[in-house]
Amino acid sequence: MKHPKRTVRLEPIDKALNVVGIIGWILLLALPAYYYTSLPDTIPRHFDAAGQPDAYSSKGLIWVLPAVGTLLFLGLQWLCRYPHTFNYNVPITEQNAEAQYRIATRMVRSLAAVITFTFAYIAYATIQVALGAQSGLGRYFTPVFLVLLFGMIGYFVWRSWRAA
Repeated sequence: MKHPKRTVRLEPIDKALNVVGIIGWILLLALPAYYYTSLPDTIPRHFDAAGQPDAYSSKGLIWVLPAVGTLLFLGLQWLCRYPHTFNYNVPITEQNAEAQYRIATRMVRSLAAVITFTFAYIAYATIQVALGAQSGLGRYFTPVFLVLLFGMIGYFVWRSWRAA
């Protein structure tokens, strides 16, 4: 079934989420640029579930995080233009389309901001580990990220059900 096309006007919270995402994206680009010349030739390229580095490579790979983060951030921002193409957990009607699209695009904007800041933190932690200033991502990185990510998704699914 095709969903009705609607333009979702940005509310102040949507604009704020975009700004937060852009700030995370700028940090993601700025951190490697600022620290690149100070990095040793070998840096961590992978961390295990406990947040400890378990693989290393050349410092040039520090640019993989900004590249992937940029693709994700810009892709998610672009996706917000087409909420009628999303999959929904409730039937979309002419009456509820705008509310459902607003909830869905707000979720995508929120996820873009969280993912972008997560990538920026991983870039920062990678730099700090390479410079000897810290030993890993931190014990709580994985559980905090997962709770934040799935908690946010759960919250927006719940909002969608309530608005159906």
